[in-house]
Amino acid sequence: MFAVIDCGTTMTRIYIVDENSQIIASGRTKVGVRDTSITGSRDKLRNGVTQLFFEILEEHHIPDDQVEFAIASGMITSEVGLIEIPHLVAPVGLYQLSQGIMEINDPSVLPIKRPVYFVRGVRNHYPEGARAHDLRQVDFMRGEEVQCIGIMNSRTLPYPCNIVALSSHTKVMYINRQAQIEASNTTISGQFYEAIVNSTNIGKSIIPVEGEEAGGYSDEELMEIAVDCVRHAGLGRTMLMPRFLQVLMKTNSHERQVFIDAAIAADDLNAFREMREQGYDSNYYLLYGHESRCKMYTYMLRREFGAELTVESIFDKEELDRLTVTGSIAVALKQIEAKRAGKV
Repeated sequence: MFAVIDCGTTMTRIYIVDENSQIIASGRTKVGVRDTSITGSRDKLRNGVTQLFFEILEEHHIPDDQVEFAIASGMITSEVGLIEIPHLVAPVGLYQLSQGIMEINDPSVLPIKRPVYFVRGVRNHYPEGARAHDLRQVDFMRGEEVQCIGIMNSRTLPYPCNIVALSSHTKVMYINRQAQIEASNTTISGQFYEAIVNSTNIGKSIIPVEGEEAGGYSDEELMEIAVDCVRHAGLGRTMLMPRFLQVLMKTNSHERQVFIDAAIAADDLNAFREMREQGYDSNYYLLYGHESRCKMYTYMLRREFGAELTVESIFDKEELDRLTVTGSIAVALKQIEAKRAGKV
């Protein structure tokens, strides 16, 4: 059996997988690469991951020597992770991810007493010596590449296609005919939303107010208004408008919430347009993330690119949680097969 380590910005999850590729134990801890950014040291992240690993073994009575290795992905391989590993250059599929694994058995990196296979992230292919003028072609990912493999291994997709992560970022990933990640385009929309509602007075506009009356707007009507405002007034001014809706007009907190979400989604459409303009064009999108965001972006995409667009979603929490595990298992098994065949 082996362990799957999924390390993000604020949370780390570890799963123990048996010889039948089944999860037999798991756990999570509130530690991530943000701790490295804040403290300037990797110690909290390293200690948190190590402690969680051995706690899971002890809690589930798993003999220490039964777990042969760990496979780790996500921000753990970034400059604020446990070890910085260069990205693979797209196009990248299962084979390239497996071949690009870096095996580390160094207690100064992660003292869990067994090899750790670190999965590299993926970056776009852009000209060497790129300068700021080339920024629109530049993008990267750490963690989503494994989730893409998990999706491709569990679903039948019409290649080429687009897979879209809706989380702390919106990340549009173009998958080519060879089932490889060929390019991505990322916005900071999820974190932008958190900053707006938690660090500005706009957050007051989505807190329910006792006795306030709804303005009678449908969600679709509010989405259309938000699109128009972003297009003509810009996102910065549009983000102030929920205060107008609350103070100067009759609306309730739900209507203002829909307006904010729709405005951010409308701005995100630029990332989708840019991918299509750069030749990464497909009429199929698979979205994964929170259900309400998936529904919002489904509406926006069909509005923008036509009702004939095929848009599907993954928002079941259990299925979302398994994406990284399923992808990591596929990468690990590919690596194991290569080792047994003497190709690594």
